[in-house]
Amino acid sequence: MLKNILLASAMALSVYTLSTSAEAGYRPQGWYIGVEAGATWIDAASIDIPGPTIVETKFDDGLAILGGLGYRWENNWRLELEFGSRHNDVDCVSINNGACVGSNWGDVTQFTQMLNVIHDIDIDEKTALSIGIGLGGDFVDVDGTAFLDDDDYVFAAQAVFQLAHEITDDIDLVLSYRFLTTDDPEFRRIGTGTIEMENENHTVTVGLRFDLESDAVAMEPTPVVLSAPPPTAAPAPRQFIVFFGFNKSSLSKEAREIVREAAAAAMHDGYVSILVSGHTDTVGSSSYNQRLSQRRSGVVKSALIAQGIPAKGISASGKGETTLMVQTGDREMEPRNRRAEIDLN
Repeated sequence: MLKNILLASAMALSVYTLSTSAEAGYRPQGWYIGVEAGATWIDAASIDIPGPTIVETKFDDGLAILGGLGYRWENNWRLELEFGSRHNDVDCVSINNGACVGSNWGDVTQFTQMLNVIHDIDIDEKTALSIGIGLGGDFVDVDGTAFLDDDDYVFAAQAVFQLAHEITDDIDLVLSYRFLTTDDPEFRRIGTGTIEMENENHTVTVGLRFDLESDAVAMEPTPVVLSAPPPTAAPAPRQFIVFFGFNKSSLSKEAREIVREAAAAAMHDGYVSILVSGHTDTVGSSSYNQRLSQRRSGVVKSALIAQGIPAKGISASGKGETTLMVQTGDREMEPRNRRAEIDLN
């Protein structure tokens, strides 16, 4: 079973990797930490006892607490060191296919240390679905049962499925499912000899993931105003600039105020047309940045329409990373390049 899970997970990740291009993800590159808590279930376990006796153990639902430290690359891959604690009470024991008898059989506690490789699949700019596999170890401690009172450390593997949604610039809400399987731990039998127990776990958790490397602080949006024309002349071109956070296309409070100023100026002075152009820094692929710049210009256009500007009077386009306000090398985070320009003509 352990081998099958690993092969299936590795194949799924390989197929996905070959079928997608490496582009910047919904979160920037850098370190993060996470903490999760939820429920865990152990599949009914057959216990291998020498001789003709057949023993099957069933477990109650239990509590799982997990934490991790990871690093995210801009191409949506993550490497994560995860630590977990799972605890389940024994519900009942069946002997020789008889009735499953409940009593004070004891409990099973597991402490895992896993190294996970995870790939994020962007759903939109705030939400991502993740698929991963992990390898590591599991310390299994079984106490207080009529059959087992020992511990063992075994090899473990897991498949990881997550859904993450950005709730602030630095915090994600994460829903996770993990299937954990291990080599059969061995325990000393009360009396003589040893026994083996199957160990397959399902864990569902909810938690938070915190970015440790905050986005560079966006520059304060400052409208650029040309000198006022003579009273009899046509309105001179006027430009307002809206800045964005790293890999973002949502408007901050300050950015919305700049949009309101631009809309008010357009309506007051009677400009003929409004041109909105989106721009990015040089982090990420050219194709991704082109799409990001188009989203930024589209968001600003929608905000102008919401302020009463007719849609037919606004043209929106994306320039990607081709027109930098501040010249930088490739893959450099420059806040002033993450912008949308509103030109009133």
